[in-house]
Order: sequence, then structure tokens, then C-alpha cells
Amino acid sequence: FATLFPRRVVLSESSKLDMRLWVVNGLVLSVVYGAVSIGGVSCRDLTLSLLGKAFGAPAPLSWPAPVVMGLATVVLLLAYELAYWFGHYLFHRYAFLWEFHKVHHSAETMTIFTELRQHPVEILAFINVIALFTGVALGGLTYVFGPGAQPFTLLNGNLLLMAFLLTWGHLRHSHIWIAYRGLAGRLLQSPAHHQLHHSDNPAHWDKNLGFSLAVWDWLFGTLVIPQYKREDITFGVGEESREFRSIADSFLTPFVKSWRHIAPKAQPATKRA
Repeated sequence: FATLFPRRVVLSESSKLDMRLWVVNGLVLSVVYGAVSIGGVSCRDLTLSLLGKAFGAPAPLSWPAPVVMGLATVVLLLAYELAYWFGHYLFHRYAFLWEFHKVHHSAETMTIFTELRQHPVEILAFINVIALFTGVALGGLTYVFGPGAQPFTLLNGNLLLMAFLLTWGHLRHSHIWIAYRGLAGRLLQSPAHHQLHHSDNPAHWDKNLGFSLAVWDWLFGTLVIPQYKREDITFGVGEESREFRSIADSFLTPFVKSWRHIAPKAQPATKRA
């Protein structure tokens, strides 16, 4: 128990803010997030409509149901991962978006609650980007294979994604170092992959942007494979981590600093490389 929940981590000021933001983002604002999401079903239906207009009424292939569902499971996972990688890349690439993502990276200790140490702007962006990518993928699958093109599910989620979340996924934000190397390190995001992503070492900046898979990082050149032995890294964004000590600071400061990047005569804020 002491190894899994060390006091220096659980009771740190960074961890306490994680818990408060987890409550606000996970419980209080969940209704708002859902209300402003474009929705994967809407994207699926729009994609079906556009394909029908472009190529005519669908003539679904009569493949065995297990094969179609297995294919849908893999394709939708890849679409989810591509959406996550793309959205994550944008929040690292553009300074005005980085100011919002910096809230997440300001964590100086890593716990499972760090997952929702996020700004609402970032959460809304990721929800909609993922809905767009997965909705388009599902629309294409439905056009080709009919309404039976649905993924295998577990707890109402994609079976493969839920398997990740129920095994090592919750250790992404933790002090537990588990590293995948070789082919596994190029295909899957281990906890150590994501801990390197949070490192303040410039060699690790803007790397390992995937969620459960490393394939898009591998393809786009943003992959850093961790060592088996724990690497000497520290978390946070240096002195700027001090800017986020409360919920109010975490929610309001990014708007002010982001505005400096986009306002015509504003003093530009500093963005790390």
C-alpha cells in the first residue's frame, strides 16, 4: 500500500489540486461537456449521407458478423488514437493552445487523478475531435458493411480500449515505472511512455502523444521509447507550474496567456520549444 500510495505523492500540493480538478471536471461540468459535443452518431450519419450522395445508395458486403465486428473494433480504435494524437499534437504545436494544455503538464507529481487535471477548453476540444474522427470512421464502415459494423464492446466501450483502461492505462499518470521496448514499445503506450511525455527534459517535449497506442507516434516521428530501468526525470513546467495552484488559477490563467498570443498587439507569451 505504501508503494502504491506513497504519502509524498498522494499528499503533495500538486496531487491535491489534481483531486479538486478531478471533482470539478469529472462531476460538476460533465453535463456541460456533453451538451456541447458534436456527437459521434451525428458525424456517422453525416458521413453516410455524404457517401450516399457521392457514390449512390450503399450495397453492404455480406461478410461474417464476427469478422466485421472485429474489423470495426480495430478500425475504430485506430481512428480514436489518430484523433487523440492529432488533438494532442495541436495543443503542443500551437502556443495559444499550449497555454490551456499547460495546466495538465504543470503537475509536479503524477497520480491517477492527474488524468483530469485539464482545462475545460482542452476537454471540449478532445471530445469533439475524437467524435469527428470515430464518427467518420464508423460512417465509412456502416456504408461498406451495413449497420452491423459495430465494435465488440466491454462496459459500453470499444473492447480494446477498455482492455487498456482496465489493465495498465490508469498507470499512465503515476509514479509506477513500467516500460515497453522493442516492437511492443512501438505499438503500445506503456506507463513509462507517458511519464516521459510529462518530463521537463527538452529531449522529451512534444513526444509520445498517443493514448493507448504508440503506432501514430512511431509513424509521425514523435515516439521516444523508455528504458527498462527508471529514468531520472522530473515533472512539471518549471517555474510556470507555480501559476496553477488553485482551480481559479488553472481555469482563468490560460485564457489570459492565450490571448497574448492571438491579440494583434498583445505581448506574446513564452512557449517552450
